[in-house]
Amino acid sequence: MKLTRRTALITAAVAAVTAGSLAGVWIGIDGARPSATAGSAAKGTVVAESDDVLPSVTGTDWVTYADQVVVVRPTAEREIPASEEETEAGEGYVGRAATLTVDQVLWSRTAAPAAPDTVDVDVAGWVFKDGERREFAIHDSPRLEKGHTYIVALTRLDDGSWSALGSEGILPYDNAVIGNGESEGATVKAAALPAWAKGGAPQAAADGPEAQDSVEERLNGKSADALVSLLKSTPPTEATHRPTPDDN
Repeated sequence: MKLTRRTALITAAVAAVTAGSLAGVWIGIDGARPSATAGSAAKGTVVAESDDVLPSVTGTDWVTYADQVVVVRPTAEREIPASEEETEAGEGYVGRAATLTVDQVLWSRTAAPAAPDTVDVDVAGWVFKDGERREFAIHDSPRLEKGHTYIVALTRLDDGSWSALGSEGILPYDNAVIGNGESEGATVKAAALPAWAKGGAPQAAADGPEAQDSVEERLNGKSADALVSLLKSTPPTEATHRPTPDDN
């Protein structure tokens, strides 16, 4: 089962990067494991912003638009070669496909279709230019790499395929701790909770009105049980749009 909307999300982000000139957007990420071709220096992960089709930031987003919330492990992957035109130009994108094995179902929407045992997903790959090759990542979202564990909010499209809810609907979950694991190609650890999450002063307005209700921020450093409690206690809103294959 292929995550077709995530493919579209990655493709759009890559297009924005290449249209803006790769040299201008390569960003070094502390702790990243950048990939480079022989003879070139390893420099850092290329990170790009993306626009999700469905909201995936808050608990309300998850219970309104997701069908299943699951714990997964990437268990296989393969490269998707660059196009002939990109290869000839010496600049472009090498894709990556991964198979996610579902280890545990944490939450299900009432009357939702059963979660799959495995899901095939197009994930962030690599960009290359003039012999250099670097890992590509969506901002604030995991690349989904073997050797790590994740929590993913899944929604099923009308054609029966499954899709990650959005870039905020994937959480690192190594060692059963939300926020531990891989994100943007780097190995990260759950940071100390912000003051507002501990009952302190609200987050600065510059962080946006949704920041205080972000699933990732609320549950950073906690277990899946805390996520389940949040989802069970959060009422959905009436979905104004359900995903279809045309959203690609």
